Amino acid sequence: MDDYPAADPIPDPSNTRMQHEELMDFLQNSSDMRKAAKSSMKQALYAGGAALMGGFLLGPIGGMVGGVAGSIVGYFKADNYDGAVMCLNELEPEQKKLLVKRVGQVLVAAGATTSQLSTQTAFRDTLVNLCSSPGVRDDVWNACVQTLQE
Repeated sequence: MDDYPAADPIPDPSNTRMQHEELMDFLQNSSDMRKAAKSSMKQALYAGGAALMGGFLLGPIGGMVGGVAGSIVGYFKADNYDGAVMCLNELEPEQKKLLVKRVGQVLVAAGATTSQLSTQTAFRDTLVNLCSSPGVRDDVWNACVQTLQE
């Protein structure tokens, strides 16, 4: 019996490799994202390491206390950074226009009509509706990544 849900397509391993390469390229070429990834990883290591040590020494309660303590240490030790959403929000006006244009092109390719993109509410509803599909969601994210790289 297959444990993979029938409604979800089985991921293509070559697609996963391509996505990984895109992610690595993005993280290596965007200094803001590189900083965000490095600082997030540093925070996660402090939290995870302290939870592991606390759990090893004192059991479940020690794991919880260690995780909280490690998270606090990680917060104070990490560099100040912005996440991906903040990086997109801080784009220059021309880059914002390019991002909206690219996302609009993705949505139209996925079946959106011009009227569905004409108002803020319609655009948001169309984005939410069409991005429920993994392929459209990936294409929208790729449009964001492309815009950040330029």
